[in-house]
Amino acid sequence: MSKVHITLVGGQPAPVYHGIVACQPDYVIYVCSRSDVSKQTADVLREVLNEIPSKCTFLHPTDPLQIKLFAEALASQFKNDDVTVNISSGLKSWSHWFGIVFEKMSNAAVVYIDQNNVLWNYKTMQPSYNVVFDMHKLFMLYGNPLENYTPFSAYTKEDFDAIHTIEACRRNNFTDFNQLTTVLPKGISSQVKNQVQGRYVLPNNESWVSWNKKLLDGMQEVCLCIVNKSRTRCLSERIVSPHAVNLVFSAGWFECKVARILSRWRNAKEIYVNCRFPYKPLLDKNEVDIIINTGAKILFVECKTQIFDTTAIDKFRSVVKGYGGTASKGMFVTDAEMSELAKVKCQEHGILAFSLQDEHEGKSVEEAIAALLDAELYNINAR
Repeated sequence: MSKVHITLVGGQPAPVYHGIVACQPDYVIYVCSRSDVSKQTADVLREVLNEIPSKCTFLHPTDPLQIKLFAEALASQFKNDDVTVNISSGLKSWSHWFGIVFEKMSNAAVVYIDQNNVLWNYKTMQPSYNVVFDMHKLFMLYGNPLENYTPFSAYTKEDFDAIHTIEACRRNNFTDFNQLTTVLPKGISSQVKNQVQGRYVLPNNESWVSWNKKLLDGMQEVCLCIVNKSRTRCLSERIVSPHAVNLVFSAGWFECKVARILSRWRNAKEIYVNCRFPYKPLLDKNEVDIIINTGAKILFVECKTQIFDTTAIDKFRSVVKGYGGTASKGMFVTDAEMSELAKVKCQEHGILAFSLQDEHEGKSVEEAIAALLDAELYNINAR
């Protein structure tokens, strides 16, 4: 008796993949429509799971008689095998008839993978919580392998100490600090990205920054001179740490600060910072500030000191759904208080909103953000 797995295929590969991994079949039948999305999903799954023999079959999307006869034909073909039927993906018309046909078979079980990566067996009415969750494989299934990132574990005490120094420079003069480290001219931004050493002086000839990416022992150096708002004195600091350049420029310090807060959350199994999804060599398709593997789904975190343009929320929502699937979660974290418009837009998109400046009802920032995530993590997302 062989273990045969019949799986309905729609546009979401994750529940199909997890059903196959959980059931460990000898043979898989992918039931697809002739739409490009369904077929492409099946093709990707067959490539990723190429060690398991499989067949791709096509079925009418809505004709109930064709669907019923197709399900009955499969039930007859595999009546002597141990069959599981995964109805998590695919069309509702298919799920209905495959459930009716295979529910009657003594050798078959209908199964469903929910958004929390739990396998429900509709024959035994029991859940299985031991479905292996592979975040990197999931990114591959959605056509966006995660290849460039910094593991949070790579940050050191010197990096965390540097954040305090960077914040002090920022407080001395927000405008000059931002012009030196965040809102850079295109040519200077390219130099920071591509050159080992460099120096940039603001047009006022008072505030400046220099960098060196290759000191001894894997250290980097950034020197900052920030004149105060009244132009009476300059705060000069030398920052030396393994990630000094990434921390100073493009608000990397804030991303690291948020990642450190999230590292204390009990469901944070893996944390990656400064994640870049490539389009082609030397050109990124999208960037995500922080990605967390919770062991059941992916949490995407966007970090901004302040939201000036709420279209950033729209873009972030598209990344969460397109790169992590419908089960993934997203959270926007700001340093400054978030505007009501931004909060409303996050709510409309199913994105969690959190500001470090909010009042947290007597909780610390770490406790408040953990409570927010614990309350939301296992909720089912709207499609």
